[in-house]
Amino acid sequence: MTYIPDLAPYDYYPGAPDAIAVGWLDSSMPFTEGACPRDVRDRLARLGAEPVRLMRGYHYCQFCPGAAEPPRVVREDMRGYEAPDVARGNGEIWLTGVDGTTFAAPVLIGHYVEDHRYLPPDGFIEAVRTGVPTPGVA
Repeated sequence: MTYIPDLAPYDYYPGAPDAIAVGWLDSSMPFTEGACPRDVRDRLARLGAEPVRLMRGYHYCQFCPGAAEPPRVVREDMRGYEAPDVARGNGEIWLTGVDGTTFAAPVLIGHYVEDHRYLPPDGFIEAVRTGVPTPGVA
């Protein structure tokens, strides 16, 4: 998965609508930690159950202990690998806040928040609480 700093323009998917990136983490970069409110964690779990912009492969969580193990290569030509005991995601969550700001996050954001204490920016937390899934993004 591509690293995108929080609140930077989303540029992962060519031709996507304008959006602000949140939660595009990488193990080589620091991130804000803290206790994310339970209602936000619960809504992220619900949103993550119906991701948009599904990809063909999976991204495995780089922060889980099993990610440090050498992955089992399944396709050498595509550098595809499998890490069955590690959280994985293959889609995104898109939300539009009441102020009209659109956010794009990897579906693993719920896992990052729940299991690795990632604390998203306040504007995103508010969008999770009061926003709606972004129309037209599939």
